[in-house]
Amino acid sequence: MKTLIVCLLLLLPSAGCLFAQSSDFIPGGNVLFEDNFSQDPLGDFPAKWSTSSEGAVVELDGLPGKWLKVSGNVAVNPELKKKLPEDCTIEFDLVVKKESCRAVFGLTTISDVSAGNIYYKKTAVTLQNMTGYPDLVVTKDVQDLSSKSDFSLAGYIDRVLHVSISVNKTRLRVYLDDTKVVDMPKLVLPEYRNNFFIAGGESVPAPPDAIYISNIRIAAGEADARRLLIKQLFEQGSAVTSDISFNPQTNVMTQQSYPVLDTLGKAMQADPSLNIQINGQDQQPAGFVQSTGTTGTTGTTDVSNMATGTAADALVKQKVEQMKSYLVQKFQLNVDRIVTGVSNKIMAKANAMQTGQTGQKLKGFLTQFVKL
Repeated sequence: MKTLIVCLLLLLPSAGCLFAQSSDFIPGGNVLFEDNFSQDPLGDFPAKWSTSSEGAVVELDGLPGKWLKVSGNVAVNPELKKKLPEDCTIEFDLVVKKESCRAVFGLTTISDVSAGNIYYKKTAVTLQNMTGYPDLVVTKDVQDLSSKSDFSLAGYIDRVLHVSISVNKTRLRVYLDDTKVVDMPKLVLPEYRNNFFIAGGESVPAPPDAIYISNIRIAAGEADARRLLIKQLFEQGSAVTSDISFNPQTNVMTQQSYPVLDTLGKAMQADPSLNIQINGQDQQPAGFVQSTGTTGTTGTTDVSNMATGTAADALVKQKVEQMKSYLVQKFQLNVDRIVTGVSNKIMAKANAMQTGQTGQKLKGFLTQFVKL
């Protein structure tokens, strides 16, 4: 029995990477390219892609859908109409076999891999299951910049690994499943956004098996909402967002709201002097009369005595209290660092700002963060 327990304990560290952790990845909303090879015949090279050599659409035992087989010393790229925007996300599923070649993916100055060698012009991540080598390496052109010794690819052999990449100007974030493994703020130069590529690592002779990819999604996003929110909060003292939403039937905060609050919570953890007020405003239907309440210099309705407010005020208060509870519980913050309120001035301020910037107005529930 003691021997069995020791063996199980020894296995735990390598198995740990198989479990999803909390992620701050936000997929872009404007899809630029999407492909799961469903329209491509088996054995053919997919119609929407280019290759430096070869490749074929295949099926994998025990896994649904179709997959593009990428062998060693081969690079492929999607055929994009134009270069990647400075704020974008890239996602795909990856399968690595026990004898697969290394998996290399990233950005390149080459728009079509059939016309050049990405080995010399790339910002890339390499995943490799090779004895004596780190399992993850970040590379710029031909130079290795960093590696991770706490990531083990062995736990993902013959499993579907979801890869997510977030590009925000010069910043590159990479997530394997829901675990962030790369976050380099000054890595991406504009010329490296000519295209995205995936390659089988170069070696002589080539390994006996390939890597396999599917469910590729490339999307443009707004400028990194998390980055702008915190920057605006620190520089201007307040920030407004409509990215925190609630289920219309239950009024419970949606999971899509968590990344914005996670960014704020991490900032409050890093800076113990950062205290905030969270104000909310629901955009009401026509004919609704907003309670005036007692308004202070910040334009926040005093809802400490809910008998003087409306039912709508009470609902808004309940929503902002959900945000406070989430931040306090997840990031172990003192409850005194966050106060909540209901405002009837957020909409006018936010819409004036948005109209001047984009010609569009914010919609839905509005949340204002104020630095105290």
